[in-house]
Amino acid sequence: MAAQSTTVESTINDAATLALANAMYRFTFGIVVDGRYAAEGKGLGSGIGVTWKGAYLILTANHVIEETPHERMYFLLPNEALQFANNGGAPATVEVRKRMALEKPDTIQADDEDIAAIILPEQLQEQGRSHFYPLDEHHAVPSRAKQVGVLGYPGQAKVHVGANFMATVFLGFGELGHPDPAVYADHNSQISVSYPSALTPDPHGLSGSGVWLPTDNGSQALWSPRVRLIGLTTNHDSVRQELVGYRIERVIEFLRTNEGRMRCKNR
Repeated sequence: MAAQSTTVESTINDAATLALANAMYRFTFGIVVDGRYAAEGKGLGSGIGVTWKGAYLILTANHVIEETPHERMYFLLPNEALQFANNGGAPATVEVRKRMALEKPDTIQADDEDIAAIILPEQLQEQGRSHFYPLDEHHAVPSRAKQVGVLGYPGQAKVHVGANFMATVFLGFGELGHPDPAVYADHNSQISVSYPSALTPDPHGLSGSGVWLPTDNGSQALWSPRVRLIGLTTNHDSVRQELVGYRIERVIEFLRTNEGRMRCKNR
């Protein structure tokens, strides 16, 4: 009886993990950029599709896109759902995305912080709109937030196809924390997520991923997967083994500062 109960619990946990992964994945874009030493189209980063006061954006880390001309920037678009294969009890993605070009993307980049936004045209089709998370002024990191999820495109997940490549996503959950104040002067505007190197892939490529907080359903009796965007990852602290990024409040400040640019683009 105990073994059967354990099996049922494991099945429920796997289903919940898959549901939460899909909730994050629907807003996650891969960004194909130039790699090191000017290797065209060989670098990989992540981004989050959001809507902000009517504008459609892909948020990412500034360092992901700053060295790549717009005409050489490509995107791995999110599908409607992920497929998972069970690998020794740990879910492993088998969904593969092919790179696509977006017509004349414009960018907004912070002068002194690692935040950027790619401005897209208005999404007229419902299917397109469904891949942009509705971000508003009320978003903040809850004081009691503990366990969070990160989903993005690590560089080692590239699948080579001729001279090009496709890629799969990585999903991880970790403890929410605070970056080392001795290392990060602006630590009050940042958050960290535990990322133990022995259990995770090389983090290069996860820059620009969202930090997602699973949320409850209030008074609803039936559980459904919901996530809330509370941060943007930008780098990896190998000493403390954690991903570091900006709190969503700081990201919102960046968007407020650049609202004029977004309105001009969407006219």
